[in-house]
Amino acid sequence: MIKQVLTRLISLPKLPLAILILLAATFWLDKAVQPPAMVEDGIARRDPDFMLEGLSVIRTDNEGVARYRLFAKRMLHYSDDDSTHLEQPRLVNAAPGKSEVQIRADRGEIFGGNDDVNLSGNVSLSRNVGKNSDKTTLTTSSLLLDPDGDTARTDKAVTIKEGGTTINAVGIELDNGTNVTRLLSQVRVVHEKKR
Repeated sequence: MIKQVLTRLISLPKLPLAILILLAATFWLDKAVQPPAMVEDGIARRDPDFMLEGLSVIRTDNEGVARYRLFAKRMLHYSDDDSTHLEQPRLVNAAPGKSEVQIRADRGEIFGGNDDVNLSGNVSLSRNVGKNSDKTTLTTSSLLLDPDGDTARTDKAVTIKEGGTTINAVGIELDNGTNVTRLLSQVRVVHEKKR
């Protein structure tokens, strides 16, 4: 049967064959531009347009001096909303003359060409790592980070530890450029005396 159909198609004049090819191309193009198909639970299928494993990026200033390094286990980019998703991101401030800051999280998201990174899940910020002075650590569930502006903020609960001092608060604004930290509400400080 298939052989008969192919024989008839080949024996047809060139114009009807061209029309048939044009119709097939139109059908394919129509399917290509349709919105994504829904899966059984009603959620649209979403596939990344590209993925990177073992991401390592260095951001430099206009003079070529490293400002920060970004590492991630995996990066996924989605073209439908121009979002980038990071698994286990780690950002290290590398700007000369500033305290080194390391930030880790379970997940990170960057939306629509914006350089702000939404970090979530076990967010940890450490300053003065490996220095003689006391290491400062901040932990929270989510943090909005502007690496180019050297700032970070959250409206979630935070815990800051430095030496024998523990600070708990809800909400924080950090500016690494000016070394100013604003605790927004419900601040509680516990200082343990050294014996």
